[in-house]
Amino acid sequence: MQLADRTAIVVGASSGIGLATSRESANRGARVIMVSRSAEKLEQASHGIAGQPAVIPVDMLDGVSLASALRDTGAIDYVVLTAVSDELARRAPIDRLSDDQIERSFDKMRGYLRILRVLVPKLSADGAIVLLCGTSAMKAPGPGFALLSAESSAIVGLGRALAAELAPIRVNVLMAGLVDTPIHSATREQTKTWAETALPVRRFGRPEDIADAILTLLTNPYTTGQTLVVDGGLSLM
Repeated sequence: MQLADRTAIVVGASSGIGLATSRESANRGARVIMVSRSAEKLEQASHGIAGQPAVIPVDMLDGVSLASALRDTGAIDYVVLTAVSDELARRAPIDRLSDDQIERSFDKMRGYLRILRVLVPKLSADGAIVLLCGTSAMKAPGPGFALLSAESSAIVGLGRALAAELAPIRVNVLMAGLVDTPIHSATREQTKTWAETALPVRRFGRPEDIADAILTLLTNPYTTGQTLVVDGGLSLM
């Protein structure tokens, strides 16, 4: 699937799934705009990506700065929202959750809504949006995942509602399982070993696995309002 003459904006593009999606979109001919909070990380991440992608450092939680930073992007065809802010730090039993953990658990939804508020008017009529969430929306992997499950479930609901509201713009959700990204850096070797021995596919997911699925959702003209699960079989366990 070639993306020549298409513009894709990827939020959370400085590492992990966002970076892999930016790289693969550029390889297929898209004009890529990479968005993340850190200007330094974005610049480093953009090196070596085809087509000299534009980089826009901005926090998706800052509605005022978003409107200014994204003002001159021109028309957009594809939007990919992958940004996370250390979601695993908000794992805790319900009776041990702090007020800060509860409030921050909604940051992802707030950010998605704020950036879409700015970008939707720029989207082409045959454009598409992909929102990322975790598989805890279907099945919490253990105690302490109530907030993450609620957040991910809300994103699934948002995707379905927007698919109807924004039609013919297509909106889909990609539900990712365990993927080798910085969010697992503290326990990477332990998580990798578990994935390679316990998951049905016997491998630790790679950002490129998810990027490939994202591009399928972006470019398939007959898919909208759906949730695609790419988790190596985690949800079967």
